[in-house]
Amino acid sequence: MGGLMRYQARTLAVVMVVFGLLGGCARLKRTAPTAGTESVAPHRAGAAALYPDGQTPGVTNPHVTQANIRTTICHDGWTAAVRPPVSYTTALKRKQLAALGDTVADPHQKCMPRSANPRCYEEDHLISLELGGAARDPKNLWPEPYKPTPGAKEKDWVENYLHQQVCAGAMTLQDAQHAIVTDWYAVYVKNHHGPKSSPVAGSSASPTAGTSKQSAAQ
Repeated sequence: MGGLMRYQARTLAVVMVVFGLLGGCARLKRTAPTAGTESVAPHRAGAAALYPDGQTPGVTNPHVTQANIRTTICHDGWTAAVRPPVSYTTALKRKQLAALGDTVADPHQKCMPRSANPRCYEEDHLISLELGGAARDPKNLWPEPYKPTPGAKEKDWVENYLHQQVCAGAMTLQDAQHAIVTDWYAVYVKNHHGPKSSPVAGSSASPTAGTSKQSAAQ
């Protein structure tokens, strides 16, 4: 009887571990809507695919405050000084792509949905460095697709726009950080005066402006 009870206990423990692992994987999966059925994120201007999942909520740099923006984010050379090396962001990008299930072989960089090619993504800071985002925290970094648009390039425009607003005194640092985390695409739609990209993934491209970043497509 004792042997049977020990066997049953071991079986139950194995089952619990397996379900725990499956649950963890499910939480990491990237939302992948079927073409033509893209869902709009609740209370947001764009499709759900425009935003990172809950694993990337955005983290700020505690050394950047409203009181010191003139010597930090509004000072020439700040982002270059704090930006992590490509070796770090590329390794993190590959790890996150695998965790998100973006594993479709793509040697010719066609950048189809779920492409495993790192060059199809920008390892992006949700709260950008120029807005006082944490440089190395994985909770502030995620592999943001370049395609379809809107995507990484449109968000770059928003980062530059909000940075200009903060440094011009038209917006507080905290408000800018809140805006980009809450709905960066809503900022783009409201303030970008060129042709707008559709909020539904798969729409045609839109020209954007923005400063170049360190290569994130390695």
